[in-house]
This record gives sequence, C-alpha cells and structure tokens, in this order.
Amino acid sequence: MDNRVYAVRLSLALEPGTRCREILSAFDSPRDIFESDLSMLRMSGAFTAKQIEKIEKSKTQDALNILDICEKNSWKCVTIEDDEYPEDLRRLDDPPIVLYVWGDISEINSSLCFAIVGTREPTPDSVTIARTISAQLADAGALIVSGCALGIDSAAHEGALLAHGRTVAVLGCGLGTRYLMQNAALRNQISENGAVISEYPPFAPASRSSFPIRNRIISGMSKGVLVVEAGEKSGSIVTARKAISQGRDVFAVPGNIVTSAYAGANRLIHDGAVAVTCADDIISEYDSLYPGKLKKSETKKAIPAAEDKPAFVKKSAAVLDDKEKAVYAQFEGEPLYPADIASLTGISLGEVNTILTSLEIKDYITTAPGGRFSLI
Repeated sequence: MDNRVYAVRLSLALEPGTRCREILSAFDSPRDIFESDLSMLRMSGAFTAKQIEKIEKSKTQDALNILDICEKNSWKCVTIEDDEYPEDLRRLDDPPIVLYVWGDISEINSSLCFAIVGTREPTPDSVTIARTISAQLADAGALIVSGCALGIDSAAHEGALLAHGRTVAVLGCGLGTRYLMQNAALRNQISENGAVISEYPPFAPASRSSFPIRNRIISGMSKGVLVVEAGEKSGSIVTARKAISQGRDVFAVPGNIVTSAYAGANRLIHDGAVAVTCADDIISEYDSLYPGKLKKSETKKAIPAAEDKPAFVKKSAAVLDDKEKAVYAQFEGEPLYPADIASLTGISLGEVNTILTSLEIKDYITTAPGGRFSLI
C-alpha cells in the first residue's frame, strides 16, 4: 500500500499541531506504527493513551478517500518522508505529518523563505509598505510566505506576485473550503506562482483554534518573520512569538507610538526584533548568514501602487436579472455597504439586501468585514 496512506491516517489520528517529534523518532515510518501491535505502541512511551485509542480507531478507508479527493482536484499530498517536504518544518517538534499542496513547493528547500504578517485591517501606508518590501524581497530571490488573510497577508502575497516572484500561502482550513471567498482570485494566482498549502484535510472548516495552529507553519518554514502593523494581542504577534521559540529571526516595521494598532510591532522592536524600513534592512542581515541566497538591487524598484495589485475578474452577468445586473455593476474591487448600493442604484435597501443574498448564493460576491460585500 502507498506510504502516503499511512501518513494521512496518522495525521488524522494525531490531529494538527501535535508534538509528534518523539513519535516519529521512535518508529521508522508511519507505516511502521500501523504495522506494530498496540503493546509495542504502549511500550514505546511515545504515545498517550488517548493517542493510541485514536490510532486504533482510525480507518485506512478515510485516508484513501482523502487521497482520492486530492487526485481529483490535482492537489498533492506531501508527507514528512518526501524529499520535497520543507526541511525547516521537518526539524520542528510539532511538524505537520502531511501537507496538502495546491501548486508547486519544489523550490522551497532551495530558496530562502521569508514570512510577512500583520493586521487584517491595516492603514493604506502599511499596505504599501508590506507590498513594497515583499516585492523587493521577492525580486532579490526570497520566497514570500504568509497566511492569505485580508490586509497585510494579502499585500505580502500581492507584492511577490507583482515582482514575478514565488509565494506560499498557509491556510487555517482545508483546501477547497469555502472560506474568505473575496481572496479566491488571489489564492488561484498564488497556486500558479508558488503554492497554497494546509495540514488540514481537504474541505476541513476553519475554526478559532486552527489559525494559531497553522501559524507555526508560517514561521517554521521561514528563516525570518516580518511584522507590519500589529496590536499587542494580534495573531501576528502570536506568529512572531512562535518564530522566536523556533529560533527564527524576527523583524518589525516601527509605527506610531500613540495608537494601539502598532503597539505589538513596536513592542517586538523593544524586545529585540530588528527594525525594518526597507527590504535592504533584511537583506543586509542575511548577507553573511545565507551567502548567495539574496541579492541587493543596485537601483530601488518602484513601489508597486495599490491599483497595480492583482485585479478581480468580473463574471459574465448574462444569467442575472435586470436588478441583479444593476447591483453587480456597482462592484469594481472595493467592498461596498448595502446602503451605498441602494443609493447608487435607486433600489430600496430591503430589496438590495435580498439581491446581495442572491448574488452571494450564485458566487458573484461574498461578505467582507464590517457588513460590506465584495467581488469574489
């Protein structure tokens, strides 16, 4: 039987985020675990009683079903035993046993991976900063890693794409899950210029706990992490703290000291993170550590303008009725409030809300933060 079946089955039994280094060290492979009897698992001392119970109850057919889903969707299942599995992740105490991959991760081990994270609701200046630094790092040869969330994550991926570089998005849900559909076009571009990856099985929903668990992958596969605009209790600071515990470098863009929006990033600098104002601040740090991995530009590349970011592609409105067409025509990229649409179209607010629901069901638009709607 394919070794991937045993790896997937073990990942389902142990769940994402499990500290499995001792387990993987005690046995030759996931196959070896399932070919051992329960007494051997208990004697190894590597498992808890609950883990052994879950392994016993796990089913080969569940793993086969997942691999079949991956094959049908042209997704790869990369296990910790595979050569293309990211080496820096393999060294963690809690490495993902399996990565589900939409795209190509073959360049990860030969590249310098660098993560850029930050708030989901950044200022325009922070978006420009994140996009610019990402573009300049990608142009220098770095592979940009982030979480494909709204805000700074999106800007980081966009910067790499604008520079014709490579980027990897790490999801907190399974591939194929209908989550954050306003970033569907961006995820598609990332898959064609790098990869979208997850340790969660296909179509697994996101949850409150899944994002902190996935953050260790963002930092763990990267040599360093840059934080752009983050409050003290934000997920980006969790990622930065995880990076520190993993022995990764932490960088931060300093911000306004009188607003809480920058308090987390400023605190990181106070605690020893390297302050960054341009990509060369990072490249200079890595010149001696990773010779030949990144190159300094002789001339500064132009800052990618916000309007140059990957564009939304509107769907054909031929199948919509007249009022749906009128509402859909108002969307040009920026999220809109229902009241704004009512004002622009002359359609009553109540009817606009009904039309928006219809357009969302038909996959023309999706909900955005703050009660707004945006293109998919």
